[in-house]
Amino acid sequence: MSGNSTEEGMFDVISTENPAFCSYLICISLLCLKMLGTILLIVIQRIRTKTFISFEDAAWRGGEVKSDENVERPRRAYQNDLETIPLFCIVSLGYLWTRQPLWWINTLFITYLITRTCHTFVYAVYIIRQPARAILWAFGIIILTYMTIHTALIAFIKGYL
Repeated sequence: MSGNSTEEGMFDVISTENPAFCSYLICISLLCLKMLGTILLIVIQRIRTKTFISFEDAAWRGGEVKSDENVERPRRAYQNDLETIPLFCIVSLGYLWTRQPLWWINTLFITYLITRTCHTFVYAVYIIRQPARAILWAFGIIILTYMTIHTALIAFIKGYL
């Protein structure tokens, strides 16, 4: 280390010595596993329903190229994950630099993880009518918005005031 306090501060945040960073790593790892589980569900449903998106897959597995709601629901749940989880990975990493209390970081991260997992479950596995899915989606978006605004404000205050 060069002794530069800015560099040291950065490495303090992105270190496994920092419990908040460990929470981040655990949370994004579990979110990735959840997404991998959704991919597996899509594959299982394609094989089970013999519904494929390409002719060579259909010919290989003795199926048809067509759409099936049992495949489309987990596929749409996965698409929704792709629209929100990468944002969470970026925003929550930036949020670590705001140096909030660990209990608050864990609350936000765990709540986000639970809402995304439940969202996929009620969308693709055990379908529950609206507004269940919308409420779960909204909780995740509220957490993302809060962390984004909070991080930007802290950065502005520390960087320019």
